[in-house]
Amino acid sequence: MIYFVSGATGFLGGRVVELLLQRGDQVIAFGRNLQALERLAGLGAQTIQGDLTDSEILLNSIPEGGSVIHCGALSTPWAKKEDYLQANVNGTEILCSVSLKKQVKRFVHISTPSIYVERFAKENILESDSLPSVMINDYAHTKLLAEKIVDSYVQQGLSALILRPQGIFGPRDTAIIPRLIRVAQKGFVPVMNEGVKIDLTYVDNVVEAIFCALRAQEKYVGEKYNITNGEPVDQLLTLEYLLEKLGYRVKRKWIPDSRAWFLAGILEWIYRTFALQGEPLLTRYSVCTLAFTRTLSIEKARRELGYDPQVSMTEGLERTIPWFAQLRS
Repeated sequence: MIYFVSGATGFLGGRVVELLLQRGDQVIAFGRNLQALERLAGLGAQTIQGDLTDSEILLNSIPEGGSVIHCGALSTPWAKKEDYLQANVNGTEILCSVSLKKQVKRFVHISTPSIYVERFAKENILESDSLPSVMINDYAHTKLLAEKIVDSYVQQGLSALILRPQGIFGPRDTAIIPRLIRVAQKGFVPVMNEGVKIDLTYVDNVVEAIFCALRAQEKYVGEKYNITNGEPVDQLLTLEYLLEKLGYRVKRKWIPDSRAWFLAGILEWIYRTFALQGEPLLTRYSVCTLAFTRTLSIEKARRELGYDPQVSMTEGLERTIPWFAQLRS
């Protein structure tokens, strides 16, 4: 089997390529970052630099009868709407179309639990639970549109499954811990509510879920699956533990979630209206993340895919902290 991995130069995609190569598979790593592609080529991957919206290069890159792992996306929580649409919607549409033409054996689409986010606590969320009528941001909106595109191609015969991994972390993480460090450098951690529970997922467990999806029975084609470590943690205590281990001394700064929501709305309006570069210090998405419990049920993935997290939260943190500690030293 030959595997085509989109978004191979990203955090998750790169790890997928590494672990596929470790088990002896042939891998085509597709992405835009040349330096990251060179690293993967050194590990033994065939690398192709390109954009998901280029149908010609995809037609020449995706192997007939192979399998596709679609990790490619614009996943930052703040960007231009048209950029999200291009990367997450148009890119997925073209990749699905080419994959169907190439009669790929299996298509695994990486989505996001951000589509569940609302301004209140939600526990043990099921894949079948009703979704918000309005998505929390453009990222979540375009990822939901991408899921619907995959669904439409399943109806046409694409053998696809959708995974929704929550809070991916690990060495080379480009989102969670780097954002946490940027906050810590300001000298405080914003606290809106105590006792907030969250689910995180060590990156190797997400790859394990992908492997499970690749070998899943055909009767599960078209299904969606939550993926986490299955160990909800106290958000504040976990953040403080990580920061302490990374050598940061920070204080708690209490901000009522209602005030934070109001401020986030103002900041988002300013950034959009004046087309400011960068990301607002506070967004409505980050308020929901910090202020409200959000945990996911992974029983469906356990039952239907045989998914079983291989790396515990404790072990995952022990593997992750030295990576970021050495970057700081």
